[in-house]
Amino acid sequence: MHRLLFAFLALAALLAADVNEDLLNASRKGDLGTVKALIEKGAPVEAKTPYGQTPLYLAAMSGHEDVVRYLLDKGAQTNITDTFYKASMLDFVMERKHYDIAKLIIAKGGNADAQLKAVSDNADLVAAVLANGKPSQATLDSTYEAALGEKKTDVADLLKKAGAHEPAPAVTIDPAALASYVGNFKSDSIPLEIKVFVKDGKLFLQATGQPEFAPKAKSPTVFEMAAYNLTVEFESANAFTLKQGGQTFKFKKAVTQ
Repeated sequence: MHRLLFAFLALAALLAADVNEDLLNASRKGDLGTVKALIEKGAPVEAKTPYGQTPLYLAAMSGHEDVVRYLLDKGAQTNITDTFYKASMLDFVMERKHYDIAKLIIAKGGNADAQLKAVSDNADLVAAVLANGKPSQATLDSTYEAALGEKKTDVADLLKKAGAHEPAPAVTIDPAALASYVGNFKSDSIPLEIKVFVKDGKLFLQATGQPEFAPKAKSPTVFEMAAYNLTVEFESANAFTLKQGGQTFKFKKAVTQ
């Protein structure tokens, strides 16, 4: 009897896994008929891939608006983050320019801070987030500062009206201190080299194959780039910690210039 019960449970688990996979595939392909049929047969709306992507996540990132509408009506959750890329559903939707789908996700509510950060390049969607939720003061301020830095006046105006504070001026750093940071830095955690140099009295960073940028000095050792949600903190002239997107990376100077 125990063997029969074990075999039955194993078969049930296998069938459930197959149903979940079918639902995920249908959502990714935009096959609304199959998605509806599977949901009506009991397939879980929150089925997940090995990386935490749900049917709604896959349909949204693939641009299938009709499937997205159906899954949202079924109560699918919007605050889902991919465990591999560490990207939210809205991050992928914005990267692929599915703006109508972004509006549907925003309308369902959720984490207003995360939503504002994801859509900060699009004034129409920023307005939707502000109308639907209340981002924290810190997120309003940092997003406003980034909009000013990138000269996105339409976005900046919306955030200012929503209560964003004017950013503090950059701290003046002794030229000798800035010069001490100059060099090429490498990390044991990621295969990325960052060149640090001074130009026009400002500290600049440039990762290999990427454009240079000048983070704002918050103190003699801390520099922030609001547009990239990035912070660089020097422990010494030969080492700094880079923080971005909840991740932390240690860099050490490889070449002294």
